[in-house]
Formats: sequence, C-alpha cells, structure tokens
Amino acid sequence: MARAAVVTLSGILLTAPALAAPASCGPHDVVADYLARAFQETPAGAGTTNSGGRAELFTAPKGRSWTLLYTGPDGQSCMIAAGRGWAPPMPGLDDETTKPR
Repeated sequence: MARAAVVTLSGILLTAPALAAPASCGPHDVVADYLARAFQETPAGAGTTNSGGRAELFTAPKGRSWTLLYTGPDGQSCMIAAGRGWAPPMPGLDDETTKPR
C-alpha cells in the first residue's frame, strides 16, 4: 500500500511543473494561438532560416511584449526568446546604420 502511494505521489510531483507552465514547443498553430490569447501577440515579421526553418517575430500592441518563434521543417514551433518593450526600427534610418560590419 505504501509503495502505491509513493508511486502515485511521484507521478504527481513529476507532472506538477509541466502543468504549471505552458510548453514552449508545439504545432505552429497551437503556439501562435497561445501567443495571441495569452499576450495579444501577432506576427510582425518572418524569414526563412539557413536550416530550412522559419523564424517569426510576434509582437503585442504598443510593444508590451514580443516572442521569437522558430518553426522547423517538421512543423514544430518553439519559442526561443521573449521579452518586453519591442520597438520597430525608426523610420528614415539610412541603410548604413543597419548594415552588418
């Protein structure tokens, strides 16, 4: 009886953290829907990566938050960075200020 209780308690303790925090990876539409519902973030830009995946920047209104999402060729998306205070490039910046050195 005690062994069954330990096994049950172990299962609860191992799954509790997973229930407390949302997964950072999943199917693209599920992750994008989560960002929209939880943070009001929508796609603001995207590009193809050298590995054949896709990087997308999701932002919330007025720069409240942002998330960088990577989607692999298999369709799995992972949130790889997030933060607050997103600001787009200032209009009128000349190309010299944005070129890599």
